[in-house]
Formats: sequence, structure tokens, C-alpha cells
Amino acid sequence: MARPKAFDTDAALVRAMELFWEQGYAATSMEQLVTTMGIKRQSLYDTFGDKHRLFLTALDSYCTMLKDAMLDPLRRPDAGLQALHDTGLAIIDFLVRYPKRRACLMANTTLELAPHDAEVAAKVRAHLKNMEDAFRHALVNAKARGEIAATSDADALAKYLVGMTHGLMVMAKSGADRDTLTGIMATAVAPLQPAPDFRPAA
Repeated sequence: MARPKAFDTDAALVRAMELFWEQGYAATSMEQLVTTMGIKRQSLYDTFGDKHRLFLTALDSYCTMLKDAMLDPLRRPDAGLQALHDTGLAIIDFLVRYPKRRACLMANTTLELAPHDAEVAAKVRAHLKNMEDAFRHALVNAKARGEIAATSDADALAKYLVGMTHGLMVMAKSGADRDTLTGIMATAVAPLQPAPDFRPAA
């Protein structure tokens, strides 16, 4: 009969995710992980595998957190321009929440590991696609309801919003405050507003 685990697996994983998020993959040692997670090294290996497998699991946990908090509202049947606006503000709240700015774990990982780690790169691509699909869903709704211009390209705008979001993450990590980030977002999303009727002069 297998012995029950003497620790909370989910809580330990969250602590590992936080450590990777704050320090990055390469700078995080196994000694730091077992201390932060509050488990023995063998327990880490038995439950999560090696450091790399643990990191991949932490990435999955992080993506689930973002999906639940920020992407699912954009996938609701009635999601439109207001949902896009609310999500933008939620992203800014998320970015300025921590005294020591961390940006986004996926954005950090894209720069640190994705260029030379195929498994990480696949997870990054899947995350970006999920973001793009969520933005596209709300944009298509907004276009159908006349909340944005009928000539808007939902596919192009969805990609644009993904890029804008990652730009906000970089600015936040460099120390930009909430007002600065909100101003950037307001300028960036200006193209989403309906174009006013144009009436040439008589």
C-alpha cells in the first residue's frame, strides 16, 4: 500500500511556480526549490520528476491560473468590447500587484528558454494561441454588435492585442506605474473604437 504524501502537492507546486517566476529557471537551484516548497529532495523527484519536469508542471499551473482569471471571461457568449476593456485593466492590476515586478512567467520563459527548449517553446506557443483565440472571440462579438468598426480584421486585432499585452509586461517589469500602463493601454486600444461617420464638407 502506497504511503500518503506528507505534504500538500498543490501548495508546494504554487511555491515552486512563484520561485521560478521571481528568479527564472537557470537561477533557481534544487536547494532553493526543496527549501521553498517545504519538501525533501526525494519527495520532489518522486512527485514532480527532475527540475525541468517540475518547471513544465509549474508552467501548466500558471497558464491555468491566467486562463481562469483573464481568458475565460473573454470566451463567454456575451463577451465583447467591455470584456476586452475589463481584461486589459485586470492585466495591469496583475502586473503591478507585486512589489518586486515580475512581468509574466510565460513572457520571461519565452526569452530565457523557448529559443533552445522545444518542450517549453511548445507550451509558449499554446499559451499565445489561447490568448489570441480568446481575444478573437470577444472581437468577433464586438464587431457583430457594432461596438467596433465593421471593417475591423478580428484576426489581425487579436494578434495585435497579444503583442500589446506582452509590451505592457515588459514596461511593467521595467518599473512603469499603473497610470503609465493604463495610458499605454488606452492609446493601444484606440483602434478598437467604432470609426465616427465621415461627412465631407459641402
